[in-house]
Amino acid sequence: MNIALTGSSGKIGSHLLADFKKMGHEVLCISSSRSSHDNNTFLYEELESEDINFKADYFFHLASINSNLEESEVTNEILLIKSAINCMESLDCKNFIFFSTIKVYGDNSFGSYLIDENSPIQPKCFYGKAKANCELELKNSAKTKNFNYFIFRLPPVLINHPQSNLGRLFYFVEQGLPIPSFHVGDANCRSFLNYDLLIDVLKIVLNEQAINSNKIYNLADNDPISTNDLLRWFAKSTNKKLRIIYLPNFFFTVMMNVNLLQLILCRLFGNFHLSNEKLRKDFKLP
Repeated sequence: MNIALTGSSGKIGSHLLADFKKMGHEVLCISSSRSSHDNNTFLYEELESEDINFKADYFFHLASINSNLEESEVTNEILLIKSAINCMESLDCKNFIFFSTIKVYGDNSFGSYLIDENSPIQPKCFYGKAKANCELELKNSAKTKNFNYFIFRLPPVLINHPQSNLGRLFYFVEQGLPIPSFHVGDANCRSFLNYDLLIDVLKIVLNEQAINSNKIYNLADNDPISTNDLLRWFAKSTNKKLRIIYLPNFFFTVMMNVNLLQLILCRLFGNFHLSNEKLRKDFKLP
């Protein structure tokens, strides 16, 4: 199978590149800054303007400006997917897989509700707004240019990468440093994505050629996990002893009365519970 991949140097893309090659697929990498034809890496501009002797069966668009976009960068994110779609045309590809984000639904909250693919699109951050616009661009382009797509909305992926927020938590756990927390962190519900599940789903797409209709899926683990249980999972995976220091509950109440601290607490201890029922049903997952 011939695969075109953007974002191959990122925290997820670098793993996908290695795994696609292990599966025996031929991978062409598309970069916004680096061209190395010997390594089968091309710039977007090269693919848009030159005749490349590579026909792609699937186009995986994982690249992003970054996950902490400023308002001025939203347009650049949309231009990036437009360039990816143009590259797909030059590679004579009819199957586009776009990795979006659960941020299109909004951000963590202290409310308790289940989010499925029919939930309202109401992004709060510029990254979520950019990805929502990218999804719309993809849908419109698929209609006018007659190609198929899957959109996978991803929660944070459980990969230990030093530049990610999860990677920083990994670091503190690995160092054996005491981590302050609150008891609310034992009860909140947050969805994540184990990398193994991501690979399993993509194997189904590639092996069964499952992309025959234009659909959107929440690609997440079956069960949510609390913040403190996530820390315990980190510790178990690294064979480290975890030291959680529970701060008094009244500290949490006081901090919630300060707007900036409230945002931080919501990010750390809020809920974001995804339903992956549609994914499990269509991909016949347990």
